[in-house]
Amino acid sequence: MTAGPDKSGIDKALALELSMNGVLPFDDWVSVNTRKAQALFGNQGVQPGAIWLSALHPRALDYLEQAPVLALAATFGGKASSRSERAYVAMNFRPLVERGARLKDVMKAFRVAYPLRAISAKAIRPGVWGVLQAITRLVDPSTISQSVPDVPTRHLHWLGDLDILWTALQRRAPDEQANGAILRWAMLALSRHPRVADHNVPADQIADFLICNRDQWNARWTWERLIRETGDWHEALANAQIDRINDGTYDTDVAYRGFPTEVTLSGFEFHALRSLRALVVEGKAMHHCVASYHRDIQSGRARIYSIRKDGKRLATVEFAPLPGRVRAVQVKGVCNARPPKEVIAAADRFAAALTDPNKLRGQLPATRDAFAAARLEGGRA
Repeated sequence: MTAGPDKSGIDKALALELSMNGVLPFDDWVSVNTRKAQALFGNQGVQPGAIWLSALHPRALDYLEQAPVLALAATFGGKASSRSERAYVAMNFRPLVERGARLKDVMKAFRVAYPLRAISAKAIRPGVWGVLQAITRLVDPSTISQSVPDVPTRHLHWLGDLDILWTALQRRAPDEQANGAILRWAMLALSRHPRVADHNVPADQIADFLICNRDQWNARWTWERLIRETGDWHEALANAQIDRINDGTYDTDVAYRGFPTEVTLSGFEFHALRSLRALVVEGKAMHHCVASYHRDIQSGRARIYSIRKDGKRLATVEFAPLPGRVRAVQVKGVCNARPPKEVIAAADRFAAALTDPNKLRGQLPATRDAFAAARLEGGRA
């Protein structure tokens, strides 16, 4: 299915599928609905599903306009890229529209909280489906209603920050009930916080603070208070006088089983950061809070590397060991800036090479040997 209808109407592939689902594809309402659906949603990842839903029935667009979140919920997270996925969506969505089901019942059928209907279509994208599901499971309807910002133009950042916060919390400290309490608080706190570029802290840095200082966090705080506490904590990490501590506390190396300690790949040097001292030194040099990830490397949930070129630090990368593969979760430059695309590509290649030796074609023999040894040690040979 293409991204949407062209100037002459709907495309032939979509017309054929609609015919198979009992819709006359060249009726005027189909073209009108699909054009409006495409215009309603700004995210190209959402548009195909929204277009498909709108073409299933003359009244289908009404549901999407009243509750844009249905573009994700009724496509099970935006899954409308294949014919089988679209057929499954049609089988579940069209009967509800045909019988004129109430919006509340349609949203209940697709397991999405009714108050989320207020979220603007421009804020909807496939990546936020996870946090929307979490909100539905863990947050009461009254709190949801109170927390969705009154101004639709704020929905994009509000939902985006919640997504970043929730994803980081669940990845680094998975505890749905404990994190659900923070999510509920953050929804209300963010809705009351005026987003000012000069006084804002990225949500992923706030997540780092909450993960490492959960006992310090107080549900009575405002978002502004959390920003101040996060800033103070980052400053304390940056000013840590670790050169005065030589009792071994900072120097115990964590075994990175299945990962090379040092290796050159695509012209970049990857140095494993295996001790608290190494993490703090990297954080001070790069002006970010990688030192807060010490518990993550101890638990095996993360493997942190410094990426350098001719000895100069360029980026810090977090790798997540997953079943059967390794993923580069985040790559941060100085002050958490986005590093050059070549650095990001090297990090992705590093992760892929831990399971697939074919990713090392053209690399130095020493590089291939280091990864081969790592795969063997990690049981991925």
